[in-house]
Amino acid sequence: MKKEQRKTRKSYSPEFKSQAIQLAKEIGAQEAADKLGISSHQTISAWVRYDKKLEIDTEFREIEQLKAENKRLKKELDSEKKAVAILKDAAAFFCQDHLK
Repeated sequence: MKKEQRKTRKSYSPEFKSQAIQLAKEIGAQEAADKLGISSHQTISAWVRYDKKLEIDTEFREIEQLKAENKRLKKELDSEKKAVAILKDAAAFFCQDHLK
């Protein structure tokens, strides 16, 4: 009986993956795989999909942070407007009192 040969999984550095993703975006996954000596274009395609998902997740988090910051600033502005209104009323009250 023949021994079953196992394929060892090749690992790539994050820098290599990043360059491969950029190349795939420019010339396509199949051509990038051929140029880089990767046996399957599906590997690069998976990296590209994962990269897009990370970009979307990052953008979503940034949008949520901006919404939270906007909400906080609106609340702060509302509070400041109330304080200004109180101070205007107080100034008007004290000005009337001194004029008599």
